[in-house]
Amino acid sequence: MWKMMGNVIEMFVYSTIYMIIVLISLKIVGAIFSTDFEKKISDDGNIGLSIICACVFIGIALIISSIVR
Repeated sequence: MWKMMGNVIEMFVYSTIYMIIVLISLKIVGAIFSTDFEKKISDDGNIGLSIICACVFIGIALIISSIVR
């Protein structure tokens, strides 16, 4: 039972770190391209930009998962 609780806690820690890294990287990429991703995706409905952001999230997730293993 304690091993399962440890795994759950570890999952929450890694997911929290991942969310922080993703938000920071999104802000960095937004600063590089000098645009506000949240505004363009939500207000303008820019589907292409949302796909690009999703690709960035998946790429960061792959990098982090390779580091964790």
